[in-house]
Amino acid sequence: MKRINEKNVPFKYEKSGPKYLFNEEKFSGGVAYLNPSDEIKEHVHVDEAEVFYFIKGTPQFLINNEVIKVEEGDGILVFPEEKHGIKNNTDETIKISFLKIKIK
Repeated sequence: MKRINEKNVPFKYEKSGPKYLFNEEKFSGGVAYLNPSDEIKEHVHVDEAEVFYFIKGTPQFLINNEVIKVEEGDGILVFPEEKHGIKNNTDETIKISFLKIKIK
């Protein structure tokens, strides 16, 4: 068993972005906070599926050149090689849970 609290994990970037709670051989995951105007630039995972759960806020989710306005409580599954990103175009900090699973 492993146990970790997000309060003990630094942001990937200075004051926002992902906090990796677990980074194992076959999966990684944690939480991410995006302040207003922050974004996770569009990118692709070749050998991973990624699950997002939107805990707080209503940002834009970009997937394969489509823009989706998410709602709190939405879950999104991204398959390998699907281009995706997140833009916080709101006035509040958003919170997301994410899990990356190696499948190839």
